[in-house]
Amino acid sequence: MWRELRMSIAVAVGVALCVIAQATSTHAQDYQPATFVGTTDSASVQSKPSNEYSPRNHYFVEFRARSAQSYGHMYVMYGEANERHEVVRSEIAGFFPAGDARDCVNCSVYNWTIGHVLPVPSEIGASDGDLEEQYVAARYRAWIDKAQYERLVAYIEHRKANKGPWNAFFSNCVTFGRDVAVFLGLNLPPLLAVAPSIVVYPETLVEMLYDSNGGEKDQGPLKDASGVLPPELASEFGAPHSSSAKSAKRVGAKKAKAHALVEEKTVVSAASIKRRTAKAGTQDDATPDSVH
Repeated sequence: MWRELRMSIAVAVGVALCVIAQATSTHAQDYQPATFVGTTDSASVQSKPSNEYSPRNHYFVEFRARSAQSYGHMYVMYGEANERHEVVRSEIAGFFPAGDARDCVNCSVYNWTIGHVLPVPSEIGASDGDLEEQYVAARYRAWIDKAQYERLVAYIEHRKANKGPWNAFFSNCVTFGRDVAVFLGLNLPPLLAVAPSIVVYPETLVEMLYDSNGGEKDQGPLKDASGVLPPELASEFGAPHSSSAKSAKRVGAKKAKAHALVEEKTVVSAASIKRRTAKAGTQDDATPDSVH
């Protein structure tokens, strides 16, 4: 009886892992860099990302690896920068096990644990620790133009709508990061180019990316542009419909409210960092609470 049960479990696991491997291979093969349609000149082929900022290439995509309670996490930050290389707007996309919520920050640990054996539900977005610079272990930043950026946004939205399951060995944050790199037309080491599901550490893949694309190894973070508000507050601002004193007063009140919320977010963030630092017993080497 036990022998038959073990055989059944082994077969189920094998089938599940084959399905994941096939799905990962499909992502790697099908989502190739898009091209312009209907032209025959040199613009018909998408230009490759650059390591240098320019007025044309003022959008960016940053591949990041950060520390975690496990072996780390890889994700991408993408957005737009001004002429001073300051971030005007940005978004984050990482692939991780589902389960976290506002009232349960690390509930994904259950799916993360099971996901080392079986496929589990997934999420694509930002996770705990992604916005805190102290956790970043490696980064590679490439600059892209508006057309490339718009295609990247559409690609990530497509992936969000077709997430597929997460598995630690076949479909994880590293394979997602690799897929984004392939979509953008970045160079990959030969091993990763032919074996999309190969398991490497997040930091290792980021280092491979900047080595393969001639990137700078010690890239510092981009600063936020002055006056940039979080997305949830940006909608509060709009040009006043008239120049009346009443309209100006209303806009001023909105700004005051927004600045108060920003200050509140800053205090909460600082308190969170202090709490984590105290828990870890260090000042600079703390890791986020998340396992991914």
